[in-house]
Amino acid sequence: IRIITHEDIPGQNQIGGIILDEQLFASTEVHFVGQPIALIIAESDQIAFEARKLIEIEISKKDVIVDPREAQQKDELIIPPRTFELGDTENSWENCAHIFEGQADSNGQEHLYIETQGAYAVPLENGHIRISSSTQGPTVVQRITARVLGVGMHKIEVDVVRIGGGFGGKEDQATPWAVMAALGVHILNSPVKVVLSRLDDMRMTGKRHPYSSDYKIGLSNDLKIMAYETIFYQNAGASADLSPAVMERTLFHGTNSYFIPNVKMTAYSCKTNLPPNTAFRGFGGPQGMFVIESALSHAAKELGIPTHELQKLNLLKNGNEFPYGQIADGVELNSIWQ
Repeated sequence: IRIITHEDIPGQNQIGGIILDEQLFASTEVHFVGQPIALIIAESDQIAFEARKLIEIEISKKDVIVDPREAQQKDELIIPPRTFELGDTENSWENCAHIFEGQADSNGQEHLYIETQGAYAVPLENGHIRISSSTQGPTVVQRITARVLGVGMHKIEVDVVRIGGGFGGKEDQATPWAVMAALGVHILNSPVKVVLSRLDDMRMTGKRHPYSSDYKIGLSNDLKIMAYETIFYQNAGASADLSPAVMERTLFHGTNSYFIPNVKMTAYSCKTNLPPNTAFRGFGGPQGMFVIESALSHAAKELGIPTHELQKLNLLKNGNEFPYGQIADGVELNSIWQ
């Protein structure tokens, strides 16, 4: 029936949420395998699949970055780095009886929601459009659709009948498919359904953020953590999506349940040629906690003691300060540990 590209968009070819850095349809460059370039609208999915096979696109190759450390070295960053700091780590190392350094990497994770990404849009009176979307963020779908179509938000109605599983994967990442369906309605004035196959869904959408991190931890003779430094290299993918917020949550959870008087944690949100990574249960917290736990496990192994001894000795108490300034209150960790 119709092939829609960026040239058919009446408003802005922009679906970025936190940062306006993600096009609905690639216009001059593609930044990852699976980035949408056009929408094929047909009377059946089989016809659309056959039509897709007939399309040829000329693309000149550019250097590809998939490693966040390489991206950081080349200054390919989503936002400037953030640092959380408490005390004075630089002058604390000389007072540490034991110092351990290492690297901790955590990989991505597919959401694998039962229902794949999809949306169904129908025309209403006076140019209004109703979208049934499998989304965790209906207001985001409404706002971005209005932006792309160049209309007021009051003309876009978004219904969520059921999500079919989300786990964070349908916060921002459900938006483009709903916008595409609405764009088809806007152009054709007839209902349009967009549903990804499982393989396309896994290929085109972002995952839990992979991280590569360096740590340095110092302990006293009585095994109290005296100093801790870490650098987080977040693999954000090709655009921001929710990466800045995920990165900040990593910093908030970087010391986990422990009090450390001297802390310096720096995080880089690194732009790579992968689908934009996104929210996933824990939202950056697990990646931060994984590094401090890796450091404690490393220290315990070198000292020849069980890791849980180090964990128990360093649990937070009332009055302790987090690296972001909050004072701990109502802490029950020691009683829970028992």
